[in-house]
Amino acid sequence: MLTSHERLATSRVEEQRSELYAAQLAHAQMPNDATRLRLALAMLLPRVAHAAGDDRRMQALLSCIEATPGLPHTARHDLAQVLLRLMAERQHEQRKLEQLTQQLREERQESEDMQQKIESLRAIDQEMRARRKEP
Repeated sequence: MLTSHERLATSRVEEQRSELYAAQLAHAQMPNDATRLRLALAMLLPRVAHAAGDDRRMQALLSCIEATPGLPHTARHDLAQVLLRLMAERQHEQRKLEQLTQQLREERQESEDMQQKIESLRAIDQEMRARRKEP
């Protein structure tokens, strides 16, 4: 599964979309851990357009891949857990980026406001100098 994902990650957008469609179809026909993981991996492909709810859907898919009580964890379960942790980290970083972007916008607005005040003060200064020069 990972080998296939690695190959698809560098393939053309058409192949990636085809894999996403095939994974969606396979999961719809037989929802199980293998098809859940295949679909989640297909949704992670870099050239596949992501909808707003894709992260929530991937989390739901991956969260369904649970360990069987009393049995050792499967490779699928372990991979699902790693992907969930990576998604959580990415979402955390995305929130930080959004906060920094908002902060930058606010600072730019403050800078523009200050620049306008400086220009107003310059205009007042020039007007006062012009009045002093007039007898």
